[in-house]
This record gives sequence, structure tokens and C-alpha cells, in this order.
Amino acid sequence: MKRLLAVLVVGLFLAGSGAFASTTRDYSAHFGDMDKDKDKAVSWEEFSAFFPGAEKAKFEEADSDENGKIDHGEWHKFKDKHGYGHGKSK
Repeated sequence: MKRLLAVLVVGLFLAGSGAFASTTRDYSAHFGDMDKDKDKAVSWEEFSAFFPGAEKAKFEEADSDENGKIDHGEWHKFKDKHGYGHGKSK
């Protein structure tokens, strides 16, 4: 019985700590925070560094002109599509 209680306590702790967090990401980031080299474009490297574990498919979805970089306008269209307009978070 004590072992079961210990397992439940550890499980609740892990669940509360985010160890089993949803794969849904908060993409409400400001463009300038992701654009580390300040070239007015976010590369996959910058995107994945800002969102560790991000799926490349999300980057590709945001890169609507398929040039391998996300520009400011593309980022805001992506955010609007997913309900993360200016100042919004889910």
C-alpha cells in the first residue's frame, strides 16, 4: 500500500512539473526575440533554438513562401492562424 501511495505521489509530482506536458506549444513569441542575428528573418536554426524540440513541420507551415526563412509578416500570419495574435497567448 505504501508503495502504491509513493508511486501516486511521484506521478502527481511529475504531471504537475510538466514532465508529461502536452506537445502543444505556445507560439506567441515576438519575432525579434527569435531573430538572433537581426537579419529580419528567422532560420530553422533560430526557430529550433528558441523552441527546443519544435517540429520542423511548424517552421515549414510558418514559412509560407518556402524560402527557408520566416519573415515578420509570415510569423504574424502563422500566429493569427493559431490564435496567437499580438499580445495573445493560449
